[in-house]
Amino acid sequence: MSSGPPIGPNLQVGQLVYSKAGRDRGRPFLVWEIISDRRIALVDGKLRRVVKPKIKNTLHVQAASRMAQDIAAKRQKGEPVSDAEVRRAIARLLGEE
Repeated sequence: MSSGPPIGPNLQVGQLVYSKAGRDRGRPFLVWEIISDRRIALVDGKLRRVVKPKIKNTLHVQAASRMAQDIAAKRQKGEPVSDAEVRRAIARLLGEE
């Protein structure tokens, strides 16, 4: 298998995504960290908390156009983010759809 260009969607920290595969299919998550071209860490503040994010292949998520700018800014500055903040951000973003 060749290591060509990345195949997954163009994702950013703080972006809302939906799982397309696995037991968590259909669940909304926020992108917590970009690990590589094909691997990302996801959190939802409930089952996948900030201390133990879900590692997922980028091909197995559906990107939404919504961004949690406040979460992204705090992550960029290295400030702590709580699970409650993640839950509120997801609820806010889902309310906008």
